[in-house]
Amino acid sequence: MATTREQRRTWGLYPSQDVDVSTAFELLEWSWYRFARSTEALDAAVVRALLGDLEGWARDSAKTARDTERRKAASIFLRAAVDDATEVTLLATWRAAVNALKVFESQYAWGSKEKAAKLSAVGAQARLVEASRAAAVGSTVVPLELLAVLAIDGSEASADALLPHVERAFADEARLEPLSRLGRYAAKTKAMTSLLELIERRLDAARTASPVMALAKSLGLASGPRFRVEVRVSGDENTGFWVSLDSQRPGAAFRGWVQAGARSRDRMLHLDDGSTVCALAELPGYLRRAAEELNTSWRFATATTQHLRGPRLQKFLAWLAG
Repeated sequence: MATTREQRRTWGLYPSQDVDVSTAFELLEWSWYRFARSTEALDAAVVRALLGDLEGWARDSAKTARDTERRKAASIFLRAAVDDATEVTLLATWRAAVNALKVFESQYAWGSKEKAAKLSAVGAQARLVEASRAAAVGSTVVPLELLAVLAIDGSEASADALLPHVERAFADEARLEPLSRLGRYAAKTKAMTSLLELIERRLDAARTASPVMALAKSLGLASGPRFRVEVRVSGDENTGFWVSLDSQRPGAAFRGWVQAGARSRDRMLHLDDGSTVCALAELPGYLRRAAEELNTSWRFATATTQHLRGPRLQKFLAWLAG
């Protein structure tokens, strides 16, 4: 069935001739991909107006600190990627830049041939690589795909631009595993190989020191270099909880949520910054208190589980039930 113009606008799909500066910034805030779809064929006058306002837009307060950093990344990348010496170079480099933003938010699976081809096409354009370096250095929040362009380039300059993100990952180990995935695309240069080896060593150390593995050993459940389990337990009146532990997942010792009822928001057990509502050892007590507050009973006997079976599963469930 054909879609109407208003429906396409609702989805953030505007024809370029309908996009003014205000609309462009709304789209850029919403989605880099939608922004690129609707602005790649903008008139030169609108492009120049956008570029002139980008820095101020990035400085304006966003909803969250993360959104502010994401604004900075887009602003820095676009301003560095576009050459406005002439109208011809302006429009050509603008189209290349916004199409790179589209690649950075493409839905192709990590490691797929399609994603590799699109990232390599961005990495083959020196101006876009330089813009990616500028964004990586100037913002703490950039897509992993943008960092992958630097890994593909593999030069010392690109490794240096990645370094601040690696240093932050050393302080926040939840960021280590995503960075390790850059190895899928990285050039086999000395600078990039050394950086990725540094990430892998730190990631291995984080996994070895995992509180999840320490718990598994203390309960007699560890049977190899990795311990993981997922448990979903229901309760009364649309209540329940889900908990996931994985010794090879750095950052939060566990992930999960407590479903507080049909008309209540779920209580998250982990936060984006890698923290959790309590220490892992205190999780059974937390779940017990949650059941009391919600006036429910957790039905461990009918739990749905993954990765653990038999006596080891029963021992873990007994620990979780307190």
